[in-house]
Amino acid sequence: MTTLSHNPPTVSVLIPAYNCGPYVAKAVESVLCQTYRSFEIIVVNDGSTDNTENVLLPYRDRIVYLTGENRGASAARNKAFSVSKGEFMAYLDADDVWQPEKLARQVELFEANPAVGVCFTDFTFFGETRDGDRGFDERNSALLRYPSRQIGGRCCLLISPVLLEDFLLHQAFPKPSVTMVRRQCLERVGGFDESLQICEDTQMYLRLAKHFAFAYVDEPLVQRRVRSDTLASSADSRRYALVHIQMLESLENWIPLSSRERSISKGLLSSYYFAAAYMDFSEGQRLTSRQYLEKSLRTHFSRKALWYFMMTFLPSEWTRTLRQFKRQLAR
Repeated sequence: MTTLSHNPPTVSVLIPAYNCGPYVAKAVESVLCQTYRSFEIIVVNDGSTDNTENVLLPYRDRIVYLTGENRGASAARNKAFSVSKGEFMAYLDADDVWQPEKLARQVELFEANPAVGVCFTDFTFFGETRDGDRGFDERNSALLRYPSRQIGGRCCLLISPVLLEDFLLHQAFPKPSVTMVRRQCLERVGGFDESLQICEDTQMYLRLAKHFAFAYVDEPLVQRRVRSDTLASSADSRRYALVHIQMLESLENWIPLSSRERSISKGLLSSYYFAAAYMDFSEGQRLTSRQYLEKSLRTHFSRKALWYFMMTFLPSEWTRTLRQFKRQLAR
């Protein structure tokens, strides 16, 4: 690999791959086409059962290739980090693609702003739906509503003095494939939580926001693939709520929280308890619904949770009548 004349810092590109045979070659190629040349690529085949290994054979002399049993993206990223040599870590999901200037623009931002610990970019969607949509347009540009100031070109620094509080309140986070992090920041906060099978990146952003500054490049430098086999279902919604409960319950095991941060975290946790309770209630699972509602009420009181808690003690036919009556009143 050629390098720039002023000896730029090395970037380690970490790619977890599980059954991504149809996509991973394009991901690797998008790294090899970067204009910034001082990088290493570390691919972790996370126990794939498809042709991922064969697809990567032509690249073995240009990547660090690791294998292991399937343990999830968190463990794969941690494994890649353990052998990495770079000053910066850039994450890339095996089905996403980078634009050629992606690494250059982020390294440029880091070099000009030594206090920044985390840098992310905008992205577009491609694949089976939503071709061309901008990532920063999601949820009415929620990421762009965080207080910021321009720090050169199309680069902005998030300037909130309570960034962790903002993240907890608004729940708008970058995606792994758009993110680059200084190695020293990850060494301070620790690796990804391997007990989390989803939202491990959300927890990592919360931990990083406690200690380090975030900045972004307002350019769509990543393409995020939309796949029909990863679109959400009702079962996924329940899993999403349960994993967020797990993540929030353990957050203080990773970082100390101020009283305000703890209060916001408890309010959010209560809402996920309620979400899990509501899904169980709708499916007739009264006992588990009652247990989650009790946790919701103990964490953060709400009249809505109390109402459903009381309904879990009523016969099913009474509950159906009350809900029908409520719907009629709402018309």
